Amino acid sequence: MKKFKIHVTAFIIVALTFGLGGLSFLAAYKTQVVLKNNLETHITSLTGSLSSEVGLWLNAHKTEVEIMAHMPFMDRGDQDMILAYMSSEIQRNKEFEEFFYADGKGNYLENTGLKGNISDRDYFKKVMTTGKPVISDPLYSKANGSHVIVIAVPIQKGNEVVALFGGCIDLSELTNLVSSKGSGIGKAFIVQKDGLMITHPNEEFIMSYNGRMYNRSFSDYKDTINKMIEGETGFTKNTFQDGDKYLAYAPIPGSEWSLGVTVPASYVSNQLYYLPINFVIITVCLGFVLVVLMRRWLVLPLTNLARFTTQLNENLFSHGTYHQFGSPVIEVESLAVNFNRMTRELQEYFHQLEGSKAELKQEIIKKMIVQEDLESSYEELAAVEEELRSNYEKLQSKEILLRESERRFRSMLENVELITGIINKDGRIIFCNDFILSLTGYRRDEVVGHNFFELFVPLKLQKSARAWFQDVLSSGDISVHNIYPIQTKGGQTLYVHWNHTVLFDAEGSVSGVASIGEDITERKQFQEKLEHMSFHDGLTDLYNRAYFEEKTKLLEGTDSAPVGIIVCDVNGLKLVNDTLGHSTGDKLLKLTAGLIKKCFRGEDLIFRIGGDEFAVILPKSELAVVEQACQRIRRAVENYNQENEEFPLSLSMGFAVSEKTRVDISKVFKEADDGMYREKLHHSKSTRSAIVQAMMKALEARDFITEGHADRLQDLVMALGAALNLSERTLADLRLLAKFHDIGKVGIPDRILFKPGRLNAEEFKEMQRHSEIGHRIAQSAPDLLPIADCILRHHEWWNGQGYPLGLKEESIPLECRILAIADAYDAMTSNRPYRRALSQEQAFQELNKNRGIQFDPQLVPIFIQVIKLNRNLNSLDELSYPLQKVIDH
Repeated sequence: MKKFKIHVTAFIIVALTFGLGGLSFLAAYKTQVVLKNNLETHITSLTGSLSSEVGLWLNAHKTEVEIMAHMPFMDRGDQDMILAYMSSEIQRNKEFEEFFYADGKGNYLENTGLKGNISDRDYFKKVMTTGKPVISDPLYSKANGSHVIVIAVPIQKGNEVVALFGGCIDLSELTNLVSSKGSGIGKAFIVQKDGLMITHPNEEFIMSYNGRMYNRSFSDYKDTINKMIEGETGFTKNTFQDGDKYLAYAPIPGSEWSLGVTVPASYVSNQLYYLPINFVIITVCLGFVLVVLMRRWLVLPLTNLARFTTQLNENLFSHGTYHQFGSPVIEVESLAVNFNRMTRELQEYFHQLEGSKAELKQEIIKKMIVQEDLESSYEELAAVEEELRSNYEKLQSKEILLRESERRFRSMLENVELITGIINKDGRIIFCNDFILSLTGYRRDEVVGHNFFELFVPLKLQKSARAWFQDVLSSGDISVHNIYPIQTKGGQTLYVHWNHTVLFDAEGSVSGVASIGEDITERKQFQEKLEHMSFHDGLTDLYNRAYFEEKTKLLEGTDSAPVGIIVCDVNGLKLVNDTLGHSTGDKLLKLTAGLIKKCFRGEDLIFRIGGDEFAVILPKSELAVVEQACQRIRRAVENYNQENEEFPLSLSMGFAVSEKTRVDISKVFKEADDGMYREKLHHSKSTRSAIVQAMMKALEARDFITEGHADRLQDLVMALGAALNLSERTLADLRLLAKFHDIGKVGIPDRILFKPGRLNAEEFKEMQRHSEIGHRIAQSAPDLLPIADCILRHHEWWNGQGYPLGLKEESIPLECRILAIADAYDAMTSNRPYRRALSQEQAFQELNKNRGIQFDPQLVPIFIQVIKLNRNLNSLDELSYPLQKVIDH
């Protein structure tokens, strides 16, 4: 009994110790969880608020730049006005380090006047491509040696991005903003999309520390940085070099950056430092008191109860004295009373059980007989149950197969890309698949139960469609399988190839129609496009040669007499194609087609029957009508030439009219064609001359870089030619060559001709073509024919390294050698956009340096002497005055 008492006491002590200790631990744990949750809520709220404030700060500066970019003079590219505006704005906006303007090629102008090129910058490419404002990642600024954030805004002209305007903000402005708004218990930082720190409490980390790549970063911190880069929001605990920290992070609106706030994990544990000690002291004191009381009021009475139960077990069938427990605990005293009552009742029950023992034996024998009968019945029921289960499984298997078959059929109807539907005899839709809904834009509840003809059939076809449906219902047979259009919810017409099947009910009566249709709208549109292309010219959209021949066959011998035909030919098209390129020739053909089309009625037929030939067929038209039509074409051409003097249009025309009784269309066409060719021969020379003059005017209009160059060059070559005692005819050719030697540049694109920097290999090869283009132009103009070969050879070098023929020394015409020296001298002594003019002495040094390489070694000293002897004259017009001095020298 002593052993039992010791065990109960020990159990109570251990239970109280662990119970109160557990309560202490649970209280400490719950307190820590509450503190952590409060910290998470606070830091997360702070992070979201700070990221929103940074986003608003960036958006405010972006809005400021957008307002400046939308000033009316920005899209005109007036750099003087833009520079003045930027200079005034930089004084007003102190937060911006600088403002800049960049054109579509990346050439920029800062508010300080500094110029450069930013076409390789990512923010420039993104703005020009997307047409949207861009806030760049911090970039290193060579101007002030610090990192800046660039805000770039597109400048649009219409729907086209023509330039951009931008402002630079020092990264320290953002760092100060984040530092001033940070928490008193935590530190804030910002990372950009590649993981690089933009702002950080430790200045050494700014624009140098990358949380994803730095090898001393812990893996959980790298994972958190990756989530920040992906734009996620969250709260986590990470391990850093200076200990564990809680980290809250959120993306910054309007940018690809993310902001994080860290708080040391010790912030929570420090607040719980004294809590465990207090709980331990209270637990020990309370446990000691409870042990003393429980030993006196619970353990001792239970020990006495154990002793009494042992005595009772030995004397269960005899009546004995009952035990009294002395304990102030009500439950223990109640237990003793109930235990004594239970003892008396047990003794009485044991006496009764002895008497009932015999009766129970008889009852058990009867139950066993009944049980044997029940087992026999159970076997019969099991056999019946097995048969019923087999029949049920067969029925269930058939039901599964039926459902699977129904599911496959419905899935096929729902998913096949064909219009599938069922219409009852009232014309209402009772089933439709998803494809017709996606095709027409209706919802299922807008289709099922509604009338098919009112919903899908176009109004003009509803009457015939309803008549066909009634015929199907009455005859029970489908008589039509054809192409019938339907209309979508938006009113678009779709062409559908239908196949219909009549449905019957159980009594054999027609219950409706099941229809399957294929959308052939694209196929039909493609067919119509092919038909259009087969009879129309792809460039001018007029009827083509094939349709012309088809139409002439139909008009042959018809009652459309008299039939008139007008044939037009574009003069000088080959010259335009050879010199300015086929794209310019195509524009000329489109222009001609438009002018001719405006001159005729809707029923008149206009064709392009050759490369530069057009024809017009006028059915039932007298000779006077055809002549008036020709006059309208000529007036249209004259009006165009008056409004567009820079590039004249010339047409040769011929016309003919058939007999009034019979149409011989081939004869009429031949007569009109012959008339056109006669007029073309008459105008050929004047047309070529007009085109050449137009090209020369176009070149003069484009040649703003070398303004006055041709006039100065004529004076220089005339002076050198006179010093060489050349004939008057040669001098005249020299003057003409000096004026027209670069006429071929009219065929060179502006992007190459006016490029401010050096040309690359491909661009230089394109530029070299101007000699050949000029040669072809000169051959087409009688006035320039004498200098055509010189135009081709005027870029040949003395050593054979020139172009296009690679001629050398005396094989180069004298006129070309003279022009080369004078042209080089004038270019060196004239200001150009990309350099300042050289002095006269510097130009002489360059000429002497290239004697025997680029220039004729005998002509260079003569040219230099001519210039030196005329150094004190007022103009180059007086260069011919001291020629005898040059000869004497």
